[in-house]
Amino acid sequence: MFDTHPAPHPSLNQDVPDGWPVRLRCAAAPAAADPCSTRRRDALVAMADGTWEEAVVWAWTWNGEGRPVEWRCQIEVGGHVRWYLHDESLIRTLDPR
Repeated sequence: MFDTHPAPHPSLNQDVPDGWPVRLRCAAAPAAADPCSTRRRDALVAMADGTWEEAVVWAWTWNGEGRPVEWRCQIEVGGHVRWYLHDESLIRTLDPR
């Protein structure tokens, strides 16, 4: 599994090229007041061609007051660090919660 040292800041949300094959939907980075967990997890994310790509989940955030709760995750995959809406059908963490 690859690793960035040090871990990216939770505000990092890089643009991805047109036709980006990650099936997760892109999301905004958390605002300063949003709760944020920075526990690293190795993962697999679904790609447009039906394969799974190795990735690192660097951070998780959620809307603390709103309902329904919307989880977002900062993922490093394919050389880019980006925030995505969490979808458990499209991301598989490899280490125990």
